[in-house]
Amino acid sequence: MIEPKWVQPFIAKLEQFMKESLVFVRSPKCKEMIPSVDVNLVKNTLNIVDMMFRVQKDSEKDVYGAHHHAPEKDMAEYSTLILIFSIIWSMGANINDASKREFSQFFKMKIMTMYTKFPYDGEVFDFFIDFKSQTFKHWSGIVDEFEYDRDLPYFDILVPTPDTVKYKFLVQNLMRCGFNVLISGDTGVGKSVIIKDFLVKSNSEEFDEGSINFSAQTSSQNLMDVFYSKLKKKRKDLYGPPPGKKMLLFIDDVNMPQLDRYGSQPPVELLRQVID
Repeated sequence: MIEPKWVQPFIAKLEQFMKESLVFVRSPKCKEMIPSVDVNLVKNTLNIVDMMFRVQKDSEKDVYGAHHHAPEKDMAEYSTLILIFSIIWSMGANINDASKREFSQFFKMKIMTMYTKFPYDGEVFDFFIDFKSQTFKHWSGIVDEFEYDRDLPYFDILVPTPDTVKYKFLVQNLMRCGFNVLISGDTGVGKSVIIKDFLVKSNSEEFDEGSINFSAQTSSQNLMDVFYSKLKKKRKDLYGPPPGKKMLLFIDDVNMPQLDRYGSQPPVELLRQVID
């Protein structure tokens, strides 16, 4: 199989931008919300690249028709957009708000070296890829109108904003690609409400879902009980979702379990084993 001409330039640019972004994120100008290692950020970048090429593939039907594919010229343009978006939401996703302003200024200068049509009136996190027009557009342009539901509990009400739209887009598409997602942030910013809204509106024919709230008293056995109650026994030692479905498990307050005498959190360690 002959690789398209845009593939090698894309890989070369991706490696360059990852290296330069890693150096900046590790500099005193940036402070991470959760400590990470370089391989975490590189893997996250590749995950989002994978996700966005799938999103682009899904968009081809609307752009080119049901029986047509994007020409190589357009794929070269899409690859540039995807590279930019992927670096933004991997290298820049785990830093605090003050650092994001610094990262935006730094990365806009890098973007200018290969893409001159990027909007410069806000932060780099404010824009998504519109594959139809092959440009970046502001998230506010796809915010749904709020419809009040008087039967919905007050604390479950979610007013659509650019922030809720961008996080739901990332969560939904990462989930569809089979990637695990960790959302961090200050207390009361709406992380749990966004996830619950996504779970409620997820396709029940495609996904099965469950949830657990971690607390200081949560034990490994509590987590195992959730696994056993939500998953189906397929063989003696194998559990999984119903045939043809994927399991979405929402764990709230994942940092809450008490430390044991060795300084670890057994439920979190068990969760990591399951993920690995």
